Amino acid sequence: MLRPAHLLLALWATILPLAASAGAWKRPVDTGFAATSFTLRRSDQGLVSEFGYYRDFGLSARFDLGIDLNQQDNQSGHVLIFARLPLRQGADNTQIAAEFALGGNHTNLQWHPMYRLTLSAGRSKPTRIGTLWGSLDLSVEQRGDAAHPLGKLDASFGIDTNRTLSPLLQIETSFGQGTDFAYAITPGLRIKLAGLSFAKNPIFETSDLTIGLEYRRANTQSLGLKIALWQRF
Repeated sequence: MLRPAHLLLALWATILPLAASAGAWKRPVDTGFAATSFTLRRSDQGLVSEFGYYRDFGLSARFDLGIDLNQQDNQSGHVLIFARLPLRQGADNTQIAAEFALGGNHTNLQWHPMYRLTLSAGRSKPTRIGTLWGSLDLSVEQRGDAAHPLGKLDASFGIDTNRTLSPLLQIETSFGQGTDFAYAITPGLRIKLAGLSFAKNPIFETSDLTIGLEYRRANTQSLGLKIALWQRF
């Protein structure tokens, strides 16, 4: 019987000619990307909030540097510094890159060392309705307070329509020894903010707002609203 992770791989193989991702693509030198996100979930334990911040920068032609922050209420979180190394790049090729992240995680403010290894693949294809894109990220992370490493297989898909609204779909999974299989599915919209101004300054020319409805299933199930601001610089 196919496991959920195998189903994700099958889905990826089906649409692979259509896909592309920030994780898989080498960031051009002296350019960067930042995403600030906030998620509010309703679960069996009540309302739970999560804050995330991600930023990367094309430091040289050989690698990118970035930071990944996450905080769930006051219970857990992590701080990671990562380097991205391009393994295969090209306009007509499947983009492949590897990331190595090092930092720490905490549970109830008890900090431990943490590392994460990620292999990303992505591709895109222009069509009459816009650019279809997709990405796949396979990672292994080890937290200092966990006995075994945790595996993750995440996928993101979308269409850049060159209009104000574009659809998105994010799928996250996690699995490992001694842990239950968990997944989250988040359909959403990407809203281009170009044209908006504040005090007559066009500060949103390179920014997008994403809004998604998240269904998460782990030890319990939850439904949440996820809002993120994407910025290119």
